Amino acid sequence: MFDKVEGPCNTMESKSDETEGWKISTTRSWMVEYTVEVDEESNRHLSMIEASDITNVHHQLLRELRKLYQTSTKVDVTVHRIEPVTTNTDALYFEGIYAP
Repeated sequence: MFDKVEGPCNTMESKSDETEGWKISTTRSWMVEYTVEVDEESNRHLSMIEASDITNVHHQLLRELRKLYQTSTKVDVTVHRIEPVTTNTDALYFEGIYAP
């Protein structure tokens, strides 16, 4: 059974714009191809990095390099390519074609 509410009724909804103070950022996949030279040895890398812009890609790449080469004193890095990934491949196209 419900009783009728008399007088003003307050809701807990926000009175201000919900996007106020919020910055909408979307992350996307970036392909980074680079070569690392350490102790006369050259290693080629291809990484997929999730980031919102090129600045965040650089930060993520530095984190990755620090993690991979934390014991090395000097690391020379040559970045060959940084580009956003724009194509999404549907996995159903490859269903049953490739088997291990």
